[in-house]
Amino acid sequence: MQRSWIFTGFVLYILLTVIVFPFFIGVPWESVFASDAIGYSTGAKNILLHGLYSFDGIHPFMDREPVMSAFLVPIYALAGIENGIATAAVQAVMLFLASWFFCECFARVTGSRAAGITFLLILTSGSVLHTVFSAYRECLVMSLLLVFAGLWLSDDRSYPTSVLMGLLLGLVILAYYSFVFLPLFLLVAWILEKRPLKQCAGLLLVCALTVSVWGLRNASYDGRFRVIDNRRTAVMWHVRGEQAERIRGLEPLWCLWSEYISRDWNGRSSACSYNGLMHVKWPAGDTSSLESYASTAAEGKAKIRANIHWYLWFSFFEILELHLPFVGGGWSHAFNVYAAFTQLILAVGFLLGLVRIRDRRLLLLFTLIAYNTGVFIFTDATPRYMLPVFFCYAAIAGIGYDLLLKRFTPHT
Repeated sequence: MQRSWIFTGFVLYILLTVIVFPFFIGVPWESVFASDAIGYSTGAKNILLHGLYSFDGIHPFMDREPVMSAFLVPIYALAGIENGIATAAVQAVMLFLASWFFCECFARVTGSRAAGITFLLILTSGSVLHTVFSAYRECLVMSLLLVFAGLWLSDDRSYPTSVLMGLLLGLVILAYYSFVFLPLFLLVAWILEKRPLKQCAGLLLVCALTVSVWGLRNASYDGRFRVIDNRRTAVMWHVRGEQAERIRGLEPLWCLWSEYISRDWNGRSSACSYNGLMHVKWPAGDTSSLESYASTAAEGKAKIRANIHWYLWFSFFEILELHLPFVGGGWSHAFNVYAAFTQLILAVGFLLGLVRIRDRRLLLLFTLIAYNTGVFIFTDATPRYMLPVFFCYAAIAGIGYDLLLKRFTPHT
């Protein structure tokens, strides 16, 4: 990738993260550790204060994956617990370096201009920058996947590289458990690309060992080998079962309209809201009904089977929701407009780049997109869940805009 692209990306990124977002758009620092980030931050604090990944410093905490909490520990140790500025700064640097590495490797496949455009699309996206200023896990996981994908595209077939890729993939799973079946899909992509199977075997072995270490840690407490507890999946199947049973017609579209545009819930089904359905069954602070996770999940799946056509219909709209800009979380209207604008630019470029869908060298990118989309549309989709593989869309969009520029400037 040419230095001009790196310099431009660096300047724009500094301008956005240091000046525009904090002083003009306004970063809601009070929401950096809100929502799901509360759980990861709690885990980090208890590791630091009690030496145990736990909600309370006494009982082992298995409800959420451990890697994001482990990532926060050194930041808290050096800069103070829940220091939002320090957390954002570390994530900003990490994402920049990971994006730079990926785009350098990507340039060998597509050329400098397509990689440079990809670099700019990643670093200027409102949705991506939202994750930089949030203690969610998406920024960390996208950075890990950027390095993994860069190594994949580098064509380095050495065993040390395979070991590193396996470790990165294992960490991704321990940060974002929805990727637990990704290695199987990557194996198919590896075979289709006619890569040496010995290196893939090493990659998968290291990945499995990395995840197993955490599973064994959990088994040492209660004899059950698992990465996370089953509460979150039980909640998810309960919600999707209720939606399959109760939502009909174009109601899924109006749910999206109310959630992301009008913010007016009058006349909408009470089953529109994931959190609303969850808190009806499990009121805030009530833990008495949280014991029969397995039966709750079974009931939700039974409702889905009985209303499979409405479940699939709702899942179609989950595709739309997954690909909306990542807004909300206390951010201003100005940010929402900026995020929507950059997402539109990404979408146009992505559609232009789809002409290269048969390029075998891009198989990894399409595999990650297809896997991530398939998992979340059939479970629960929200725009934030697209962010770990955002760079794949940006890479395809970079190719699309490069092809468009070649049509108007054929000699460049």
